[in-house]
Amino acid sequence: MPTAWAQERILSDDIEVRVLADGRLDVTERIAIRAEGRIFRHGIVRDIPVRYRDPTGTRVVVDLDVYEVLRDGRPAPWTAERSGNRMRVRVGDARRLPTPSTPVYTLRYRTTRQLGFFDDHDAVYLPAFAPARDVEIARGSIAIALPDAVPVETLHADGATGTVDAPGRDFHLALSAAGTTRWTLARPLPPEAGWTVSLAFPKGLIAPPSRQQRLAWWLHDHRGPLVALAGLVALLVLYVLQRRRHRQGHARDDTTLRDVPPPGFSPGGLRYLLRMRYDARCLSSDLLAAAVDDHVHLLRERTSEGMQWRVLRTRPGAHRLPTLEQRALLTALLPGPGTQDAVVLAPAQAEAVVATWRAHERALRRRFQPALFGVRGGGLLAALAIALLSGATALWLSAEAGLWAPTLAIVAAMGLILVACAIRARSLTAEGERLLAHIQGLRRYLAGDPGTLGGEAAPPPLDVHHYEHLLPYAVALDVEAAWTRRFVAAAGPAAASASVAGLPWYRGVTVTDLERFCRSVGQGLARRIVAARRRGARRTKRRRRDAKDDATR
Repeated sequence: MPTAWAQERILSDDIEVRVLADGRLDVTERIAIRAEGRIFRHGIVRDIPVRYRDPTGTRVVVDLDVYEVLRDGRPAPWTAERSGNRMRVRVGDARRLPTPSTPVYTLRYRTTRQLGFFDDHDAVYLPAFAPARDVEIARGSIAIALPDAVPVETLHADGATGTVDAPGRDFHLALSAAGTTRWTLARPLPPEAGWTVSLAFPKGLIAPPSRQQRLAWWLHDHRGPLVALAGLVALLVLYVLQRRRHRQGHARDDTTLRDVPPPGFSPGGLRYLLRMRYDARCLSSDLLAAAVDDHVHLLRERTSEGMQWRVLRTRPGAHRLPTLEQRALLTALLPGPGTQDAVVLAPAQAEAVVATWRAHERALRRRFQPALFGVRGGGLLAALAIALLSGATALWLSAEAGLWAPTLAIVAAMGLILVACAIRARSLTAEGERLLAHIQGLRRYLAGDPGTLGGEAAPPPLDVHHYEHLLPYAVALDVEAAWTRRFVAAAGPAAASASVAGLPWYRGVTVTDLERFCRSVGQGLARRIVAARRRGARRTKRRRRDAKDDATR
């Protein structure tokens, strides 16, 4: 190390603290340096701790006001800015210091909230020097003067030097009956070491802050989380209002039942409009409808890995299916005669399942949006504005107060609610409202709700043909269990099981329990599709990542 650099250091740093009667600390700090142009080029940088935890673990946030800065007794240019848990005071300007030189800087500032008020005493806790400085302090002292004289035996002074891992007590201590306590360094303080002092004194010298003052401080310190919480509450209110409108749109007093589906719409399409989003049952119900129409057969079989579903083509011509979405589904799942006539809904066929999911969802979206429902832009924009404004403001305030964790947690919750608002921010067109009324009438009929059946013709008898015809719609509308119970009640348990066991499009495990059959074509089929799709999505991501890695090599 060059000699000049070795000599460049803080010659002395003396801090005098006056405890005022109102609880503020008036601090005068004199810093003498030896400048050689390496570290001290234009002036000094003083980092004053303003956020820390006292010995009791209480979080302390200090309000600091610098009101005078001198160099060799004359005013000096300076700036102050927060840097993490410290207030960084920069003294100097673009002009370089003469070298070598030994200027003396004087900083005067006031702080609040550095007093602790306990049951049997009050105390000053002063983290004077933080570690990780650029140079050592050759000599240093800290003096704390109380407002009034105090018997020495009622004072308790303490302190610590060094680091967290290697604490020390490299200082001398002197107590005065005049109410002044002085700590003096016993040896130079290295750059990696800090210095903290504390002084406990009898109660009654300083009036404790009022409850209103403590509340004001708490509110000021927690501005970031509070702003984030206000934004979260506003988003929740907006979401509840959207959900209420959505329910009001779905809850109707019309008691008309519908025993036939709306013409030209597949079971998956009805579910897509009812929920205004896509899921596995949209696909499974349309696949079930294709089986009922004898375009495919469903084989449920036991394997070493458990139960699995196999889809078998029975006749060519997906174009004969009644709806666009069903044609897209079958074309993607079984591309063409001779190419692939069977597919297993398992992770091994994940790519085919993923392609089918995308094609089916795309067909439904094109058909239903925006013709039958669309996004309500006003509500979504309001939610987005609330989230962005409150989130950005809260993060900015939290950075100043050092309260990142609670604010980030609340902002993350705001993000989840924003997603929920985006899902709910959809509304039906007039044609969509009419279709929804028909869907609800059909759902109530399948569930066995009482009401008046629309139309003049009597409902068809609930035999196996009527049951299987409407089973895909019951699966799509989440009432397959109720629809199956109605069929069992009408036909009898034995006859119903025998009839379903003879269905040509369902093969494999023998049907002996209609409730189990109902769960398999409802929940089981949808779960198999979801499991295969997840595996396919992971494979696609891995393939894209590998391709990107190959491109960057």
